Amino acid sequence: MERLRRLSRAADFQRVRHEGRAWPGRLMVLLAALNSLDYSRFGFSAGRTVGGAVQRNRAKRLMREAMRGQLSYIEGAWDLVCIARPPMATARFADVCEAVAGQLQRAQLMKPSSNGSA
Repeated sequence: MERLRRLSRAADFQRVRHEGRAWPGRLMVLLAALNSLDYSRFGFSAGRTVGGAVQRNRAKRLMREAMRGQLSYIEGAWDLVCIARPPMATARFADVCEAVAGQLQRAQLMKPSSNGSA
């Protein structure tokens, strides 16, 4: 399985937030901005409205793993940020996978021949 390259600098998160587009959903918000690299990078965030540290870390792990399953279907070189919403704290992994795939399709970031299922 391909490696999930991560956004780590605060400046990168801010650039995606200010220059990119947003697709809100029930479990998460997807932000996307083109980058000048040959690959996509991913960032995951969960604010205190999601819950305590355990719930926030769980939310980020779920989103990261769900995105890893969609990695081979993503077209182009993007910087993507996934921001957890409060319902993510109690969501099942299958629901998070469905949400990630749906958000990527709504954002039209999937390769044309893919259906998003791993």
